[in-house]
Amino acid sequence: MKKLYTLSLSLLTISLSLAQASDPFMGTGSLNANGWVTHSGTAGQQTITAGSLTYSGFTTQGNRTQIIAGNSEDVNLASATPLTGNAYYSALINLPNADGLALNTDAVGNYFLMFGTTAGASVTNFYGRIYIRTGSTAGTFNLGVLNGPGGTAAPTYSAIDYVPGTTYFVVVKYDRTANSASLFVNPALGGSEGTPTVTNATGTTVLGATTNLLSLAIRQAGNATAGTGNIDIDEVRMGDSWAYVTAATLKNNQNSISGLKIYPNPVTKGTLFIETSANATKSVAIYDVLGKQVLTASTVDNAVNVSSLNSGVYVIKITEEGKSVTRKLVVN
Repeated sequence: MKKLYTLSLSLLTISLSLAQASDPFMGTGSLNANGWVTHSGTAGQQTITAGSLTYSGFTTQGNRTQIIAGNSEDVNLASATPLTGNAYYSALINLPNADGLALNTDAVGNYFLMFGTTAGASVTNFYGRIYIRTGSTAGTFNLGVLNGPGGTAAPTYSAIDYVPGTTYFVVVKYDRTANSASLFVNPALGGSEGTPTVTNATGTTVLGATTNLLSLAIRQAGNATAGTGNIDIDEVRMGDSWAYVTAATLKNNQNSISGLKIYPNPVTKGTLFIETSANATKSVAIYDVLGKQVLTASTVDNAVNVSSLNSGVYVIKITEEGKSVTRKLVVN
């Protein structure tokens, strides 16, 4: 019985550690070659740009990605395990200008960040959407939030005029019980959950008991003059706790194994390569999006055979010399 208890506790620990996901955009090139999946628009438009956004008190790393006015690619990053209760995501955003945004007179505007109820090549149902439009003062912008679809769903905007060229820390909470979404702008890092900037509950389609949130998506509206404009996005996180998405430093540092490189990702020919500075023996475990372990391996020659895996999105956990890192893995 003690052995069974120990095993159950170990599996629970793994599950909890995988209930979080983040991306500081460590790589280069297109997002769909770095763990994200294109689900709409022109593939390859959403790319990683050199340099991280900075925010006071926040430990940033890696680079950033950019929404470009007129581009149409929408991409999503799978959550390591389903978010079955209240769900949170956060990001740093910075607008270089207010060009290309829907006008302040547009009650709806356009949305650019949200949860998805599916992950991968088809994502169509969105919850906790952040909306954007021009502000009431020239050259500024407003932010809003929508809980979900159904009925006469319409976003609720904050009246605050935000200024381009400034980095803002945004957090969205989706409350499953209340079927509401709340937007927090610049909440205290590492603090307790406080009063939201704005809350919305106009959408009437409630997530059922068996429908969970499985991804975080970035959307480009494809409209160069009344869309999502130009937005730099960095340090995205999603999880089931306020503490995880608002921590000043990621608890699971994705760069804790020096020199870690995982390629190709997506993997198409059955062999995945893992390189590190130490080049020591590495233990590898791969999990599907439900948290089920589907492959284990140990490698000293950097190659891992993943030919047994079906096409889809996975989480790969790599352990070397006592350090562990989890990353998204896409198999085509």
